[in-house]
Amino acid sequence: MRLRDFQRAEESIVAHCPVRDLCPVGAVCGRGDSEGKIMPAVMEYDKGDLLWTDRRYERHVFIIREGVVSCMAHVEPDGEAPFTLYGAGIGVGIADLYVPRANASTYHLRAIVPGRICSLPSKTLRRHLEDLEEDQQQRILAASLYNQSTGALIQSMISSRPLLGQRLAMLLTGLQSLAARGKTKLDTLNVTHDELSDLVLSDRASVTRALHHMEREGLVELGYRSVRITDKLREGRPEWTALCETFSKV
Repeated sequence: MRLRDFQRAEESIVAHCPVRDLCPVGAVCGRGDSEGKIMPAVMEYDKGDLLWTDRRYERHVFIIREGVVSCMAHVEPDGEAPFTLYGAGIGVGIADLYVPRANASTYHLRAIVPGRICSLPSKTLRRHLEDLEEDQQQRILAASLYNQSTGALIQSMISSRPLLGQRLAMLLTGLQSLAARGKTKLDTLNVTHDELSDLVLSDRASVTRALHHMEREGLVELGYRSVRITDKLREGRPEWTALCETFSKV
């Protein structure tokens, strides 16, 4: 393939991005100035993959294109704890453009639902943002911070429910709603009981018991390393589904 043909293919991917209208940096992605265009590196990720920015290397901003990720906060000495849940169109690391570099190493992303993610170099993105009109730049930063708060609210509401069955029900329907932002129809979640226990702050044995109870109630169907979400569970929580769709657009 000739270089120009490759460039056209890359430009087409950006121009026809399915979540461009949701993306906080859609105003600058694929556009450029005398110093060149800002083009994202689009990467596929699988369930369980980890994404992070190491302080020793150039920082990057991630934009979720498809799938769902959990933002895990580093907590010493216990290791890590779920902090936010993000779906397609959410930017991670935009606020880090304006905070001390060490802060970028206080969290990482763990893929819950497979998908694709865009990676943008922080220095280049910051320069393009600062070339925008002040009100447009402020809208991008405000939307990014609002979306981070929304993702944290979703996770905190899940974690704060006193009954484990409630936490699992909210997590499963929340993941389904977040996946739908990227046009991913998620009826069956390929996840282990151990992985679910990390996201609801419980232990494997308790999660297994709660899931079997939910199965008897007709809320889920359990398979090998999978949980199928039934219509009964989904239709019973319309207000929660609406909350999981309240991320801001720029």
